[in-house]
Amino acid sequence: MSGETIWLFGLPCSGKTTLAEGLIGPSTVHLDGDYLRNTLNSDLGFSKEDRTENLRRAAGVAQALNEQGFDVVASFITPYRSQRELIAEKIEDVSFIYVNAPVEVCEERDVKGMYEQAHNGEIDGFTGVDAPFEEPEEIGLEVRTATHSKEKSVEKINTELDLKFDPSHIFIGRWQPLHDGHRTIIDSAADNGKDVVIAIRDTELSEKNPLTAQERRELIEDVYEDHPNVETMIVPDVDTVAIGRDVGYSVVSVPEEIAEISGTETRKEYGKSELLAGRHFED
Repeated sequence: MSGETIWLFGLPCSGKTTLAEGLIGPSTVHLDGDYLRNTLNSDLGFSKEDRTENLRRAAGVAQALNEQGFDVVASFITPYRSQRELIAEKIEDVSFIYVNAPVEVCEERDVKGMYEQAHNGEIDGFTGVDAPFEEPEEIGLEVRTATHSKEKSVEKINTELDLKFDPSHIFIGRWQPLHDGHRTIIDSAADNGKDVVIAIRDTELSEKNPLTAQERRELIEDVYEDHPNVETMIVPDVDTVAIGRDVGYSVVSVPEEIAEISGTETRKEYGKSELLAGRHFED
């Protein structure tokens, strides 16, 4: 299951990072321009050529993460149309969102004083002051953060892109292996169109846990390949899961004959290759 990238672009302090934080979901990685500038791209300056290289590298990271099944939310100024075209070429599934705010509003929001420093000549090549920002010729999706709240803007993005980052059901387990008992529990939500996340505990290999977390993930994704509402993720091994009272969480109950299906007995009956191929599932 491949991921997708949402690319937020606009003037400095237009609200890109704020919106990105509202779009991050359970399998989402946030690529932020400031962070990459201080780490992966610390060798680059702010000439047009260096800005383009900065974005080329970021797009490469986003595509690599997408190929591993992660969604990406990227927040970069991305001032030139040619740079957006380059990103569209590098990332297979990318949606651009123009975070539009007047430069006067961006200056008012600038707690770091970058705009003032640029006006005073202390920063050269600052977008919106002495470096251009090229407005998109064709605006696909635009949010105006000067007139709409963060919540309204995030809601618009989710609606326009048909995104739902908040699953209604999360199932945490070892799934060693996933079997028909597990499928009955998960299918009770997935087959009814609910958004589901299957969280796979990253348990150490042992006689009791012969399959790696990645092997189990691939098996589960193969089983649910026709369910776009089902996502998988690998989580650190879990010691305790707490269910709060009156906070909306519930524990799924299943018929006794389903609860009695044993992963241990399944592992005894089938070899590892058979389990990974799903041969233990009922027809």
